[in-house]
Amino acid sequence: MADKNEEFNMIVISDRKKGGLPFSKGILANSIAITGLDIIVSHRIALDIQEYLIKNKVTFIPLEELRALVFRFIKDKVNLEYAEKYLLWQSVGKLKKPIIILIGGSTGAGKSTVATIISNRLNISRVVSTDAIREIMRTSISDKLIRPLQGSSYNAYKYLSLPPTGVNPVILGFREQVMAVNVGIEAIIKRSVEERTDTIIEGAHIVPGFFNIREFFNKAVVENFVIVVKDENLHREHFIKRTYETQGSRPVRKYLRYLKNIRLIQGYIEELSEKNKVKIIDNNNLDNTISKVMDLMFQRVKEEFSVHVAK
Repeated sequence: MADKNEEFNMIVISDRKKGGLPFSKGILANSIAITGLDIIVSHRIALDIQEYLIKNKVTFIPLEELRALVFRFIKDKVNLEYAEKYLLWQSVGKLKKPIIILIGGSTGAGKSTVATIISNRLNISRVVSTDAIREIMRTSISDKLIRPLQGSSYNAYKYLSLPPTGVNPVILGFREQVMAVNVGIEAIIKRSVEERTDTIIEGAHIVPGFFNIREFFNKAVVENFVIVVKDENLHREHFIKRTYETQGSRPVRKYLRYLKNIRLIQGYIEELSEKNKVKIIDNNNLDNTISKVMDLMFQRVKEEFSVHVAK
């Protein structure tokens, strides 16, 4: 006599004519967690759905029917708000537009950490760092044009071609580097739009006002926000933690030496964010930050659907 696992392995998400993929409790739990529900709660709901399918001897289930079932379980076990969030996220493909997420902020704010977590939550495989863009551009651009790309964002002023007048050299060096790297950032955005590939771009060079993302609004679901650390002591702790996490490959002394410059650049980015009405998120608690980002993305997708329906 077949046990439950053998019987469960026969469940296919599709219909009898087209075939399809086997049901996965883990994948379902991850899709539920996108709503912002705790991962343990998401797994509990996925397990309940799995048991429901086994109990009712379901071997084939159309995707839309499964989503309707998940909606019902979330509504009954949590509430209608999360159930509606689930359906919205599962319907993103109907927009036929890629999701482009731009995460700015100064060095050590936690951009890459946030980008990694968000990419896992939203199942976005392409995550690009502007530092990587800068390094690639350095190896492919003429030495005569490479000066703005030298160094990091916080010490780019050392490579200025001309001595600054009337402008803080740290900000001037940062601005020149941002303008140079933006060429690569815009190229990646355009390629992602053309290929309809969901993409996250994070880095200190994502600075509001230096590029026009509105030109992509008709072709992609674009969201831009900035991560900051308003508390200087907490910002300092981020660098200490980073040193341990990278096993010393990114030594804390290197960053603390330029902390004043990094904080100066952060203030500059905040100023431009406010001027350009770009959302600023204080990363004083990672869980809260991720929650705010997911809410921000949910609202952006919801707005996109409103426009889509209106058309």
